[in-house]
Amino acid sequence: MGGQGTDMHELQQRFANIDGEEAWEADLRALFETGDLDAAHSVLEGALADLNTDLAQECLGTASDTVQIAGWAELVEAIAMHEGGQITGVTLAVANEADRAFEKGQLHHPYMMLGLYTDEPFRFSDADAAGLLAEMRSEEGPAWAGWDEDIEVHLDIHGLDRLNTALLHHKQRHFFRDEAQSTTPARYVEYVLGCWWRALLFQHAVTSECAIHGLPGGIPVIAGMVDMRPEIVMVHGLGARAVERERRDDIKPASPMLAANFIQVRPVEEERELSGVDLRRRVAETGQEDQPASRRGLLARIFGR
Repeated sequence: MGGQGTDMHELQQRFANIDGEEAWEADLRALFETGDLDAAHSVLEGALADLNTDLAQECLGTASDTVQIAGWAELVEAIAMHEGGQITGVTLAVANEADRAFEKGQLHHPYMMLGLYTDEPFRFSDADAAGLLAEMRSEEGPAWAGWDEDIEVHLDIHGLDRLNTALLHHKQRHFFRDEAQSTTPARYVEYVLGCWWRALLFQHAVTSECAIHGLPGGIPVIAGMVDMRPEIVMVHGLGARAVERERRDDIKPASPMLAANFIQVRPVEEERELSGVDLRRRVAETGQEDQPASRRGLLARIFGR
């Protein structure tokens, strides 16, 4: 991915041990979950600047105000005009078309997924951000999964294509620690940072739309990514800043956002845990951004995509 810096990046040593990488990501996840995107931006910006690779420069060159969500005004109108039960909760995510990973020479445009809910499956109107995140951490998955209302609204996201494409085609999306190692390849570090930067840009775009347009009644928006790193969820709108910072060791990652949460619940065969060899084979065969099995939640094993 271009020229590497001559000095070793601090994260190359931290990520050499899985505990170091997970601790770093837990700290960053806490910033997202508490709504402190400015602090998350500062951490990532500094790490990318120190890395000084082509992908790092691509990230830093993609400013938050260049990533925008289209169709939000139509979403507001559709919620206001809905004739059924009152819409009290919204889930929002971006995803990549699974069958386009090997299409070289063109930009890969992520698509958006939307779920609109009433209080029937879950009392969104009584929940704060902490309660919504706790529901996402449930081993059974959120109570509202599969209960989305039949309202057709098309949202689209612009400004992520170049970075998204670079991450889809990145040469080192996994770091297999088969033996004790003292350092991590710089290319793996840049991939991890690039994924977090993509998530930051997406969450910034949602924050911006909530600030400009909002949603009727301050409806909370639960936003994340489907089958993309990192598996983080953030609550925008009503009560989004009400989450008290938890001690890092107490934070349990939220269940990943899945297509089933937006469309329908359908069981699939139970998937066994994958070895390093299995993961290498999957990456070679699919080219997708699959997470290591140990990091995927119960919903991923049950529903998949």
